[in-house]
Amino acid sequence: MIRNAIYELGEPLDLVKMVEEGIFCFRGPDDEVRYDNASICLSNKILANRDVADAILKVIYSRIRNWDREDVNDLLSDLKKAISIMELNPDDYPGFASCGLDIEKIPSENVPGDIEDRCHVWAMDKQGMCLVGADADRLKSVHEIRKSVSGI
Repeated sequence: MIRNAIYELGEPLDLVKMVEEGIFCFRGPDDEVRYDNASICLSNKILANRDVADAILKVIYSRIRNWDREDVNDLLSDLKKAISIMELNPDDYPGFASCGLDIEKIPSENVPGDIEDRCHVWAMDKQGMCLVGADADRLKSVHEIRKSVSGI
């Protein structure tokens, strides 16, 4: 999928040019750090390409929409991946809605009513772990939410 996104674009990536432009990333105290920095830099340049981002985001959004509700960590991981790509392309993706994902309608187990009164729960898995926080970026168990006096 990623290979197709990179090599079958409307405008193919110039990987040689990207490496030349990113050579400044090849810094660090030793070879391992230098190669890590260079690979991160090149990865970011590839993901900043609109066609690559579109292809990868489609897959990530499909995974989010079809989340099996087993482990909320999986959902949070996919949300973080999508956000990372969107942050590299802020003009193209000002928010999840611009990509066709309604964050208010992600799959979830039924959230107990007393929990909904205490905080906004974006999603809950089958073990009672909840995706919470204003930015849907934290996890809290139903038990922890019930124990908290002020909520989140």
